[in-house]
Amino acid sequence: MNRKMISHLRKRALLLVLTLVFILGACFIGGCSGEKTDGDSPAKKMTLEDLEHARLGILTGSVQEKVLRENFPEADFKNIDEIADLILNLQQNKIDGFSINRSFYMVMRRDIEGIDSIDIPNATTNLGIAFGRNERGETLKVQMDEFIEKINSDGTADAMYELWMGEEEPDVKLDYGSGTGENGTIVLAISADSKPYAYMLNGEYVGYDIDLVIRFCEEYGYGLQIENMTFSSILPGIATGKYDLAACGIDITPERAEAVLFSEPHVIDRSVMVIRGDGGGETFLESIADGFDKTFIREGRWQLILRGTGITLLITAVSAAAGTALGFGLYLLSRTGKKAVPAIGTVYKKLISALPDVLLLMVLFYVVFAGLSIDGIWVACIGFAIIFGAFVYGDLELAVSGIDKGQLEGALALGYTDKLAFYKIVLPQAMRSFIPTYQGELVSLLKSTAIVGYIAVEDLTKISDIIRSNSYEAFFPLIASSAIYFLLTWIIALVIGRVDLKFDWKRRNKKKILKGIKL
Repeated sequence: MNRKMISHLRKRALLLVLTLVFILGACFIGGCSGEKTDGDSPAKKMTLEDLEHARLGILTGSVQEKVLRENFPEADFKNIDEIADLILNLQQNKIDGFSINRSFYMVMRRDIEGIDSIDIPNATTNLGIAFGRNERGETLKVQMDEFIEKINSDGTADAMYELWMGEEEPDVKLDYGSGTGENGTIVLAISADSKPYAYMLNGEYVGYDIDLVIRFCEEYGYGLQIENMTFSSILPGIATGKYDLAACGIDITPERAEAVLFSEPHVIDRSVMVIRGDGGGETFLESIADGFDKTFIREGRWQLILRGTGITLLITAVSAAAGTALGFGLYLLSRTGKKAVPAIGTVYKKLISALPDVLLLMVLFYVVFAGLSIDGIWVACIGFAIIFGAFVYGDLELAVSGIDKGQLEGALALGYTDKLAFYKIVLPQAMRSFIPTYQGELVSLLKSTAIVGYIAVEDLTKISDIIRSNSYEAFFPLIASSAIYFLLTWIIALVIGRVDLKFDWKRRNKKKILKGIKL
């Protein structure tokens, strides 16, 4: 390892240390400033009238937006994508409150101190199961409506509600394979950040809605397959027929009902305003210890992080290998003299560079492979291989064009064929400019895999989101993910750096310097 690389690695390590020190210092200051004691507790509970001009958080895409805008038209609204982030914004005094279904609030109280709620009058929400607008979806809807009516009449629904929305975390292990499967297998789409309806406990999917669907499968003889993804990807997947039904505390709205079928409401909930309350007086060190326990120790969540890291590495490695082969192969074909190949390569390169990565993945998953039961991991590998191949093709083309034509002419004068001159003379020199660019593209590929949660893949980023949503803890999941990504990019830099040394002309063995072709 040369001095330049050692210096580069030292700078990276120093940057990591300084970043962690900065984050810990900021959290310490924020923790101390936000620490409450009994003397700091509010003397009077806030009312809805106090929130008329307040800063209110809205869960993006939820029915709560309509509730808030109708009841607090003069408030200052802030759209936030995750429930865990709503809570974090509330705790950090960035918002004064947010509206949510009461069932969600009830389970928040299990893990979070220092929050309170106010009922919002005449604000009820209907939750249902979503189905595709097709023959299978219509059949499942009829059966689900019958089943919901049955469990409501025999008291099963009340017992389930008490179990999943109670004050204590239920100690239940659900049996996904309890259905006979005689009538086929149904694919259930969930977003496992919807506690108490669909979430992860001890590495397994649990929740009120999942319990409901499992009982439904037992009743009607279906097998069950569960796919976890970002919430925004669920309804498009149902609408295109990728999944048979979706259940994770989904609010029934007229707009959503235009795209999918909904069962009769299986839960009728009411909206509450979540505000800061009394308590929550943990010291900074206590909050750090509690956050560490929630993120890594509780339910063995460190294993989830390892699993997510493995999936991220798998997608990156397979995509890089396939994309490199695709890009190199296309470039070599463009050198055959056939004019159509370079034109195809140029169109391919420009098309891929113009498309957002997430859009390409969703088109592949929900359109191209919609009718095939291909795991999202392999769809991600195909998508990123196509993306990476385009960059490899473009970078290689640029690197080779930077080599002086005299190099090729000199090789030909020594008796080399055009093909041999390219591989022995031109390509090795082009590698000196290509490899640093390739390293940058490989790092970008690794970071780009963070979007695969949109196509039902639980990579490192998605696992981090699941842990945040279940623990309502932001610091350690985000820091752990950041540190792992940093470590992986460091490893990439080390590996590619060693390859780069192989093409350093200053390190050549003089006995292997080419002097001409042997006849």
